[in-house]
Amino acid sequence: SVKFIKKNKNKPFFLYLANSLPHVPLFVSQNFRGKSLRGLYGDVIEEIDFGVGQVLDTLRSEGLAENTFVVFTSDNGPWLIFDEHGGSAGLLREGKGCTFEGGMREPCITWWPGKIKPGVVNDMGATMDVYTTILTLAGAEVPSDRVVDGLDLSPVLFGTGPSPRNTMFYYRGAKIYAVRKGQYKAHFLTKSAY
Repeated sequence: SVKFIKKNKNKPFFLYLANSLPHVPLFVSQNFRGKSLRGLYGDVIEEIDFGVGQVLDTLRSEGLAENTFVVFTSDNGPWLIFDEHGGSAGLLREGKGCTFEGGMREPCITWWPGKIKPGVVNDMGATMDVYTTILTLAGAEVPSDRVVDGLDLSPVLFGTGPSPRNTMFYYRGAKIYAVRKGQYKAHFLTKSAY
């Protein structure tokens, strides 16, 4: 990622960095093995943190930080059957594969120095909104020849308004299991995490 950023710093670029490290079987390099108080899973998270730091430091050192939108998130909750190797959803119920909040609700960190003010936002958003938001930020048009489920989260990112998303449908496979509208959530089917 660092090499890619340096190579493409003089033109617009999109970098998708998917860390498979926290996915069972866990892997951590020797430099981070045994470093955290949380065991192997904690070591993995510390290595990811280090790698993200290298990416952000590169954006700063190459003079790109104020012109780069960064999103850090995950695709699902913890894989609970792997106990301490599967992560934790904290106070949220269940984990990966279920449609309770512990399986679907993920933190998201956005970073854009000089554009996004530091703070905590509790508005609803989804990873499918990243596509639409990036298109909008880049000045591109959202395709009109197909259904695009993503919404533009710019208002909530820049503090100019609330998130346009107030409804979320929860699927497991091809079946709808639950729907959330604002602060309310209805479960039609429930099943434990994978």
